[in-house]
Amino acid sequence: MWIRQDPSLVKRYYESASIPVNLPWKLSRKHIRIVTRDGRFIKLNTLRNRINSKALWRLCAKYAPTHVCMSVLDYLSPEKVELSSEARHAYPVGGEYVVDVDNSLFRGIDSHEHPRTLVCYECLEIVKKYTIRICELIEENYSNIIIVFSGVRGFHIHVLDFQAGDWASFDGHNLFKSHKAARFRYTLHLSRMLDTLLDKSRFTLSVDPMKAIAVPYSLNASTMLVCRPVGSRIDLERKSVTKILDEANPALLIWPVKAISEQHVEFQ
Repeated sequence: MWIRQDPSLVKRYYESASIPVNLPWKLSRKHIRIVTRDGRFIKLNTLRNRINSKALWRLCAKYAPTHVCMSVLDYLSPEKVELSSEARHAYPVGGEYVVDVDNSLFRGIDSHEHPRTLVCYECLEIVKKYTIRICELIEENYSNIIIVFSGVRGFHIHVLDFQAGDWASFDGHNLFKSHKAARFRYTLHLSRMLDTLLDKSRFTLSVDPMKAIAVPYSLNASTMLVCRPVGSRIDLERKSVTKILDEANPALLIWPVKAISEQHVEFQ
């Protein structure tokens, strides 16, 4: 069972959750934005404020966002990234490759009676198999891979040792163009080896360097589940969907055992 969406509960999560440390993601190099309950995008990077995990959690406690997103690219000046530009002036200095795997990849292929809920156990079981298969293909070229539960319908595969120069000639005058070309070629390479092609939105997410992905350990307020790292492909193989969902449930952080026990005594 998942707790209902409530801004006060979202705020309580960020106030109570341990601030992530030793993350492999360089948050200070990321363009970070949040989505508010009324659908507004708020850019958190400013010239005087490079975001780290402590600052990000503090801002999330303030705004109680529905989603917290970060760029797939790392930037020398992330505060110069604009939603409508190609971010060349922000000077990309690297970044990961990401595949978003969810149930849109197999709808109509592996059919089953789909419940009217955001989270479906059977879908996640199928998505888990697809994620493992895609990771096996990626491991033919890369080794530093972290899988993150999206907080709703699937998993995000983060390839941290991806380099633009692996798949495209590096243009020192237009680094953004090099990153885009490399991602296009590698995504096309993966798509050709998969049993089912990546759909347009998944393909675009992996190709477009301007796309953003959920920040690991942030809360997906649509389901009130944490976008929690699972680990490597082997870790994903060993964990059941039930275990993954249990670990992503923040209920004990929002309602600590002590507080629950005190409430129980009051009702006796």
